[in-house]
Amino acid sequence: MDYKLLISILALTISLVSLSWNIYNKIRSEKKKLLIHSYKSKHKDNFQCVITLTNIGNKPIFIRRIELHEKIKGESFNRHLDFDEYREEFKNKPINPENWRTLIFKDTKYFGFYDNELKKFKKTKITVVDPKGKKYTTKWFGQNNLR
Repeated sequence: MDYKLLISILALTISLVSLSWNIYNKIRSEKKKLLIHSYKSKHKDNFQCVITLTNIGNKPIFIRRIELHEKIKGESFNRHLDFDEYREEFKNKPINPENWRTLIFKDTKYFGFYDNELKKFKKTKITVVDPKGKKYTTKWFGQNNLR
């Protein structure tokens, strides 16, 4: 076999691998990524849940809805957070890359973050939904989901 043909086949193989790697990195870098940290605490006589949303991707993320799920006796229940509390924070204002927003939700008459019978925080999961329906979610946590 001629050495020129061997070098050309090797160069073609290396260039195809390089092209594939660049396409993969471009697709991966264009994804939206949202990091959600949350914890529960006691403030004066009521309990609250503090949620910090950080955009760790390369595109702005619009937030349309934040859902809170509670686990009670093994079953998951969707608790509706008051949209008026965070509407102004997100209405046509995206979270730009490397920016963050913090929200504080307090106990309401419909649900609380602390279980007085068991004397501990309830198991909770936070889900953030963007306008296209993509969901960003945490794992189930009691006190916090800080890493």
